[in-house]
Amino acid sequence: MAPPTALVLVRHGQSSYNLARRLNGDPSVPVHLDATGVAQTIALRARIAALPIDLAVHTRFPRTHETLDVLLEGRDLARLECPDLDDVLLGEFEGAGVDAYRAWREARPQDARPEGGESRVDALRRYTRAFRRLATGSADMPLVVTHDIPIRFIANAIAGDDPLDGPVTAVANASLLTVSRAQLGDALGVMDATLLATGT
Repeated sequence: MAPPTALVLVRHGQSSYNLARRLNGDPSVPVHLDATGVAQTIALRARIAALPIDLAVHTRFPRTHETLDVLLEGRDLARLECPDLDDVLLGEFEGAGVDAYRAWREARPQDARPEGGESRVDALRRYTRAFRRLATGSADMPLVVTHDIPIRFIANAIAGDDPLDGPVTAVANASLLTVSRAQLGDALGVMDATLLATGT
């Protein structure tokens, strides 16, 4: 089966936790878009409406559902939940401040796991699996609403950089990245090589 013409990747709109610089990696914790996040998403709607999207993909987090609801208002489109594109499971850092987690992470190797959570290598393995599944699916142009980290990882991989520690270090809320068929194949190759190098 041919890969999709393109993946349209969108980071969800700003949430209440984004504003407070708190972390949420557990989809059972109800973190929602705030007023700014809704406005950001409305501003993106016209760009999405101009694209021949044929599938809407979201994670298990409410903020991705809500972003899709706003983006696709009045548009009937099949939806698919993809847990493999969930945000990183943070364990002991759930609800903590961004700076505390970053300080912990930067002092440890890429495969370090916080208590009750997963490493960035664990997350990369999930994301690679998810993007490969989308690449071999029947949708020609899926719209994927997900989180900062999977979009950051694939953006780095497209450029041939380390997905985990490449130059793309943040993705703005309600921003859009279109990944072509060729770019998706290249990125998956880089992701696979990174996982191989980590011994996973």
